[in-house]
Amino acid sequence: MDYYIAIASIIGIHTLLGLSVYLVAISGQMSFGQQGFFAIGAYLAGMSTALWGIGLLPALALGAVVAGLMGFVVGFPALRVRGLYLAIATYGFGEIVRLAFLNVRYTRTIGDRVVGPNGAEGFRHVRYVFDRGFTGAQYLAIILAALVVVIVLYYLLERSKLGAKVRAVEEDETAAATVGINVTQVKVLAFAAAGAVAGLGGGLFVHYSTYIDHDMVALPLAIAAVTYPLLGGLGSFVGPILGAVVLVGLTEGLRALHELREFVYGALIILTMIFRPRGIVDEALVLRVKTWFQPRAARPSGPGAVGVPAEPMVRP
Repeated sequence: MDYYIAIASIIGIHTLLGLSVYLVAISGQMSFGQQGFFAIGAYLAGMSTALWGIGLLPALALGAVVAGLMGFVVGFPALRVRGLYLAIATYGFGEIVRLAFLNVRYTRTIGDRVVGPNGAEGFRHVRYVFDRGFTGAQYLAIILAALVVVIVLYYLLERSKLGAKVRAVEEDETAAATVGINVTQVKVLAFAAAGAVAGLGGGLFVHYSTYIDHDMVALPLAIAAVTYPLLGGLGSFVGPILGAVVLVGLTEGLRALHELREFVYGALIILTMIFRPRGIVDEALVLRVKTWFQPRAARPSGPGAVGVPAEPMVRP
């Protein structure tokens, strides 16, 4: 049972990371730097409980808020570049954060343990959760509670005017600007909110693992974070959740295959990109599912509606 609780905990944390990338993606951008915000949240939340004596919830909130503020700051220079250049720029930010924590030494001796970030040795003994008697199942409940709060906020966002603006910016920035949408505001807010979500995931992770170092927030984590929404789909926040469940589940379920599981992992991603370029849960699937739940009388039924062929043009 402990094994399945551990897998569920990792899935929950990585889902938050995938949701952070998704929020940036639906604003028309792509970030390979969410691991930087993840690291900020992890180190700050860890220092808050292990060194400063702050409780768990305020520590998680502090890590998320500071990561969100950093996302706000990064969002402005990110507006100057697009596409591959934006991906490189955001990855560069993630590397700056990683190397910064590689050189941070801020420790304190507590009992017989050296606690705090200690350069290349990493940040050990973040034991707030375990020292207070939380079981794995109880901490999983905390992770899931945080995830539910974020999902509810995403649900409300996608049904709000702000959500419609975000999608409009993704579709066509120029057209969105011509109808009065502040494109800069939308993109910067997306970066800030995504940074906060990634920072929350980092804070939850460091208290789950009790340890973090610079190698844990390197390129592999950046690739994984981007893969979750790309595989799961960009049509809804359900996509990155599905992507994290499938990919983390595959990684653990195929562990017996050793190196071969990487081929399965890569093949799945390639097939998805070929046959479902917007991921499994794309916009067409979301629209189709919505029509299923509409009252029959309200469903579109005329020519050109979803699932209804348009009438051929008849020449006189």
